[in-house]
Amino acid sequence: MNKKFTTFFTGYGLEVNGNYAYGNVNGYETNATVVMFDNVAPLRLHISFYATDDQKRIIEASIRNLALKFFSMQFSPYGLSLGFNDMTVKRLLKRLPEVLDKIYGILAENGALTSEYCPVCGNKLEEENLKKCNVEGYTITLDNDCVNTINTVINEENQDFKNAPNNYFKGFLGAFIGGLAGVAVAVLLYVAGFVSSLSAVVSIVLGAFLYEKFRGKPNKMMVVIVSLTTLVMLAATVPAIYIVAAGIAADEASVNISAIDAFNILMLDDEFSRMFYSDLALIILFSVLGTVFEIFVLAKRVKRKKSI
Repeated sequence: MNKKFTTFFTGYGLEVNGNYAYGNVNGYETNATVVMFDNVAPLRLHISFYATDDQKRIIEASIRNLALKFFSMQFSPYGLSLGFNDMTVKRLLKRLPEVLDKIYGILAENGALTSEYCPVCGNKLEEENLKKCNVEGYTITLDNDCVNTINTVINEENQDFKNAPNNYFKGFLGAFIGGLAGVAVAVLLYVAGFVSSLSAVVSIVLGAFLYEKFRGKPNKMMVVIVSLTTLVMLAATVPAIYIVAAGIAADEASVNISAIDAFNILMLDDEFSRMFYSDLALIILFSVLGTVFEIFVLAKRVKRKKSI
């Protein structure tokens, strides 16, 4: 964690470990994490508490009324997740104490229960009947009965997912349509004189979306099928473009041969073949770059919940 963040959080009594901080602020169990490569909300806080739906509505409205800049918020099943950003770390940390005082004040004023109570059921936590759980990277203290209930639901959902049909062929059709969209983008960019990983990103994002729409199961095989479909289709784009171009050139020269034959003849020319292999290598390279990035995103999305 940045030294400035470390100093800031230790000043609040939180224990800092790497890019993560944990402790109690104004009576509320608080987690903080810093993701410096996130340009939307590099600083994320989670405040654990129990509140009724009516209390949550008032809390949300009150925090929204603060009109905070570079700020995001959403309720979690265990409390409130907050995201912060600013032009610089110094500017963020300068205004953060006042912001946090107001937010914690709003929670207290509207009856949000402190760390003495389970954030799920609202019952008072007893030392012999509580568990500190790792929930999506945050430490959340829960009543043991709530932990058992949550784990039962997670296990049932995972079992239902495991037993659901894979529908690989239907999913592949969705991935194929996404691949066609990526090919269209690749062709347009190529005609404009560009080679970009954008086509791979479009192909995988749309392919994954349609894979699920066509009732393919969103699991690891989805990632494999969508990724391979994208790579194969984009790698085939350059030969297709060159073959079509060779056929057009043959027609313009009034040579009565097929496009493939024209392409094979042109490949005997050193300059033409160099251009072909150069463009093929570039589109494969950029497709791989785009695909690797999207594989990482998809892999996180299809990851199933585990017991807490």
